[in-house]
Amino acid sequence: MVEPALSQWYINLFCSLSGKWDAFVEHVGVEITESDDGLWQPVTDERIRAVMPMAADGAWFFGERGLAMVDLPVLFIQATEDDVNQIIEAAFIFEHLGTPEKFMISFIGKDHGMAFETEAANRMKHFAVAFFGYYLQRHEDYAYYFSESFVSQVDDLAWGIYTGE
Repeated sequence: MVEPALSQWYINLFCSLSGKWDAFVEHVGVEITESDDGLWQPVTDERIRAVMPMAADGAWFFGERGLAMVDLPVLFIQATEDDVNQIIEAAFIFEHLGTPEKFMISFIGKDHGMAFETEAANRMKHFAVAFFGYYLQRHEDYAYYFSESFVSQVDDLAWGIYTGE
């Protein structure tokens, strides 16, 4: 897959931060920003054991090599009509994550504001409880509730990267 193109407003917003690099380094320290492999050193916390990004973003920031370093379980929640964090961006991130425990649920026909819609918000809560209940609390039976089998029962959800089919 080709890296997703960035819109001009996005480039202007985030590239303006490059002028503040010295302030960033001062804040986080050179031990993070200097390395032999060209990657920033990981900023980790052993308490983080699973991640659920909604409207995933940042492929440009991490690149393929950085994304390949992810080793935690990840459940993506993605709106197919999101014009802010487009599905092509989420797909790129999803495909390049290093973890074998990665899942994506696409909300068909929804946009970036779906979190403000009661039904979509309730579904996202459902998936959060199932995913984190499984990975953080070891409720084995919760795995079904964020599985392909479960998602395929709902007409406006798709398992994985939605291709319009």
